[in-house]
Amino acid sequence: MTAHNLIDTPPRLQYLSQDIVGIKLEPIVALASLRQVGVEVLSVLADTRHSEDFFCDRSAGWSLTLLEAQLAALKNTPHGHNLFINLPITVLTEPASFQRLIRLPCVPLNIALVDLAAFLALSVAQKQRVVQNLQQLSRQGHAIWLDDIDDVLGQSFLSCRLPLSGIKIDKEAFWRLRDTPFPLLSACRACAYRRY
Repeated sequence: MTAHNLIDTPPRLQYLSQDIVGIKLEPIVALASLRQVGVEVLSVLADTRHSEDFFCDRSAGWSLTLLEAQLAALKNTPHGHNLFINLPITVLTEPASFQRLIRLPCVPLNIALVDLAAFLALSVAQKQRVVQNLQQLSRQGHAIWLDDIDDVLGQSFLSCRLPLSGIKIDKEAFWRLRDTPFPLLSACRACAYRRY
């Protein structure tokens, strides 16, 4: 499936950054059924060559302001439900940012955690706080996903016991391992089984 460029540039996005020129929705497909289960909300940048670098340097507050602008832009569209949104771990480690997140007036979201290596670098106390915050989000009806898992990163999360609803497999890893998917699938299964 291809991505749909739904909205050009809402004013709130332009206010955040002149580099953001629109919103793109990419379908999320369940491997078991091959059905679309939602859409991932992504920002379209004027210069797409450095999109990962652009977002990794942003603060938790900036990320939440971006999320608010995206949700406002998508509120009255047919895609306003079952959205997959990307949030950095810092939103869950900074108390003010987390309080802002849980107070967002929105339908339950599929929250995909990005920058997973940053989670692994946290102290034990910080990891426990993140897990407690994820549990609170789950109680509010939000689904928690790991974003862009590959065969190596999946193994690292086996002992984390995060309250996950799903795992988004990195598309590059998927295509690379589609003929021999055992390492990636076994890591995903192990993450799922360790929840219980």
